[in-house]
Amino acid sequence: MAKERTIHQLVHTLSYGDAISSEVLSLQRAFRQLGYQSEIYSLHTHPKLVGRTLEIAHFPRSFDGEVVLHYSLGSPLNDLYRDLSAATRSIIYHNLTPSHWFEGVNPRIAADIHSGERELPGLLEISDRIIADSTFNGGEIEKLGFAATVLPLPIDPTRWGEPGNEGIRQLIRSQPGPHLMHVGRLAPNKCIEDIIRSFYFYRHYISPTSRLWLVGIDIDTELYSFSLRHLVDQLGLRDAVEFPGCFADSELRALYEEADLYICMSEHEGFCLPVIEAMHFGVPVVAYSSSALPETIGDGGILVKTKNPAYLAELYNSILSSQEFRNALVASGKERVQSLGYAEFFERVSDV
Repeated sequence: MAKERTIHQLVHTLSYGDAISSEVLSLQRAFRQLGYQSEIYSLHTHPKLVGRTLEIAHFPRSFDGEVVLHYSLGSPLNDLYRDLSAATRSIIYHNLTPSHWFEGVNPRIAADIHSGERELPGLLEISDRIIADSTFNGGEIEKLGFAATVLPLPIDPTRWGEPGNEGIRQLIRSQPGPHLMHVGRLAPNKCIEDIIRSFYFYRHYISPTSRLWLVGIDIDTELYSFSLRHLVDQLGLRDAVEFPGCFADSELRALYEEADLYICMSEHEGFCLPVIEAMHFGVPVVAYSSSALPETIGDGGILVKTKNPAYLAELYNSILSSQEFRNALVASGKERVQSLGYAEFFERVSDV
């Protein structure tokens, strides 16, 4: 009897709704479609995803199939990966956010990043295959003397199967708007304070009924999250800015479907899946031109090279006050998303 083909994945944390976890689940689906037995092993699993992973303690130490390590920080999984000398080893590099963003916010995260930076070259050295989410991430690998195959993150078709939450939809529709939004962990590299400042100018001088939705968790970044809320209070925006935390997919879908503009002022992204999700749902995107964002967005949105809040407010207004301009951005975004569908992802996985 022929030996069953096996590809298992190692991920530190399988979270609910984040980009790495979305790719992990999409890869498992692709591997199984290709005829492989494929399981996900993790140290931590979000309660909503219990049953989708196996505990690391159960990983067979004599494993001689294929194993994929999702790498984004220092982790005990790196030791396991290093010990699997009989396996065919692949590493997917999801980028390491520079530690300086977290110094003064969470020293433990900064230390984990430093650990990840130290371990990465050795793990690349023993890997049979190196994969990066973006050309930007691949460039970081090249600086270490290695070559990477680029496998962009996909839009997961199974994630958005449930209709948008009607409670969130009605809440949004009960407010005049327009509704501006951002999705992502409340972390310093996201520069969410720049979004808030530009929104202040937009609301104060142009659209007094506008609202801003900042969707994302602040676990381990509570100090930064507090500073954002303090800024909102200082600017008199408490009644105009929402911090809803982590949305379920149906709630997030409702927000995407009702929002008028997506804003990203991040200064470090390895890919940035939410901007693709926004385009998928027909939300115009304005983003700061940094790190992987120009590559991810392409011609699908507007990239800016300044964070001047008055300039940004006027830009928001030019988009939201012109149906023709808005429609053109929506069409460009939809065209960009077509190249990042699951079918295209599956084809790339087959080739890798």
